[in-house]
Amino acid sequence: MERRVVPLLMYLLLATTGWAMGSNGAVPERAARTSMQLIAAAVEAGEIDADTAVEYQVYSVKADDKLPERYRGGRPMKDATGVLRQARARYPELRSDVQERLRPYLYPEGR
Repeated sequence: MERRVVPLLMYLLLATTGWAMGSNGAVPERAARTSMQLIAAAVEAGEIDADTAVEYQVYSVKADDKLPERYRGGRPMKDATGVLRQARARYPELRSDVQERLRPYLYPEGR
């Protein structure tokens, strides 16, 4: 259990970097947030687990049609390299069902 807490905390820290707040301190509406911010907020609220968050992060940059609508942000990501690198690093620790769904996006045939 402790082994998974540290990566989760690192994930939350990285995913929320650059979190945009309104001038009154209120969290902005979905249209003003990235998918990464929406996914990180769902993890923080306990709505999804860390493995599902990794899956949704990959979908946000590789397969938008698989990403649930509520996690589709209104602001695009500038660079997906970090998301894919982090997902590959976490891959061995992910649940087997998540590994199976992500394999085609992280390790395409012939690579």
